[in-house]
Amino acid sequence: MELPFTLPTYDERLRRVRARMTAQGLDGLVVTMPDVVNWLTGVSSVGYLWPQALVIDSGDGEPEYVTRTTEEPGVHMLSWLRSPRVYDIATQDPIEVIAETVRKHGLDQATVGVELEAFTLLPGNWDRLRALLPGVRWVDASHLVPEERLVKSAAEIAYQRQAAEMADHAMEKVFAAIRPGVSETALAGIASQALGEAGSEFAAIPPMVVSGERSALVHAMASRRTLSRGDVVCIEFAGVVHRYHAVLMRTAVVGRPSPRVQEVADCVERATEAAIAACGPGAPAPAPDDACNAVLGELDLVRRRCHRIGYSLGVAYPPGWLEPMTLVAGDEHVLAPGMSFTVEPNLHLPDEGFGIKMGDTVLCTPDGARSFSRLPHNLHIAD
Repeated sequence: MELPFTLPTYDERLRRVRARMTAQGLDGLVVTMPDVVNWLTGVSSVGYLWPQALVIDSGDGEPEYVTRTTEEPGVHMLSWLRSPRVYDIATQDPIEVIAETVRKHGLDQATVGVELEAFTLLPGNWDRLRALLPGVRWVDASHLVPEERLVKSAAEIAYQRQAAEMADHAMEKVFAAIRPGVSETALAGIASQALGEAGSEFAAIPPMVVSGERSALVHAMASRRTLSRGDVVCIEFAGVVHRYHAVLMRTAVVGRPSPRVQEVADCVERATEAAIAACGPGAPAPAPDDACNAVLGELDLVRRRCHRIGYSLGVAYPPGWLEPMTLVAGDEHVLAPGMSFTVEPNLHLPDEGFGIKMGDTVLCTPDGARSFSRLPHNLHIAD
């Protein structure tokens, strides 16, 4: 077996999840999201493109993992599971196999949690699963396991710290390559190569690089556009160790920035650091957002915010890396030591022809918040 944690760690995770199930009145749990399956078992594959399910009952036995025959060797090598239930995609209906597994665990007349927010449970498959198991009382348990993951162990934090070091290394490589004539795709490739050289695994989202007027496109991917002097360049990617992500975002300019770009970047730098300082233990989840906006308001930039200030993250697979805690008004979480999350007061100013990306992965500690990155939050000048 190739596992990033000890067997007792997985036993303890399963025990905690079963305790949550009991507290929520669940007799069983059916999970399909790859990050949840990985956190509980070690299974790691892109095979979640086809129907899969980890069926957990309230007893003390091994959960049963349903997956394609193609994935069976990986289950045995990369997880602690001993007896997966595999189906032949050419001859068997995977939803029927999942339903049979639920029945096998005595859950066909029980209250069972399911991840209704999962992209791995397509509407058609969900309709069929309910039709095959009419006696099940299904309850939305989309956040049951992710909530248990919010406070990271020392080992998990160590993996994220390593991932952040890889991201810093890659960002410095990208900074060194920024010059007139280089393309966004070339810079994204440099980031990917540097991450790979540092030992990073594939990330849930590929490196994003946008420049010039495209720098206002916060979630656009790299294009073949080439850089010119004066261009703002926004860069975002993540280092990954054992699926634990550390996200890093920075902004550079080719040559000297305009006074307006420098003014906005300086304000974002101060807003980022104010937000991080507000992330201490006991702070309500919206506190960093409030601290950020207090600074951005000095230049009337709050209205230029393009998304939430941040969100918790850890284990992730494509297509995204968010965990359930979001640092916005209305989120009732309270920050605690061991929680890791992004802080990213990104701005878009399409009418002014540029955007600013600035973001770190941050750890809440007993003594306050600490960024995993060692890179400063200032605008990088590639001159």
